[in-house]
Amino acid sequence: MPIYEYECNGCREKFECLVFRTDEAVSCPKCDSSDVQKVMSVCGFKSGGDKGAASSRVASTTASSCAGCAGGNCSSCH
Repeated sequence: MPIYEYECNGCREKFECLVFRTDEAVSCPKCDSSDVQKVMSVCGFKSGGDKGAASSRVASTTASSCAGCAGGNCSSCH
C-alpha cells in the first residue's frame, strides 16, 4: 500500500494519502475537493550489496540537504 503525494487543484494544498486501490477516489483534506493531481515525490532506498550501500549514501545525502524534510515529509520541497 503506497503513500502518494497529491496537490489540490482548488486550494493548492499539498498532502499525502495512503492508497489501497488504484481506483480509489482521493480528496483534499483541507477543502474536500476531489480535483487533485498526483505529484512526483522523491524517495530514497537501499538495496543489498556494496553497490546498494554506495547508492544509499548518495540518496541520503541528497535527501538531507533539504531543510523541509524533517520527519521524512518532503512535500515542502519543490
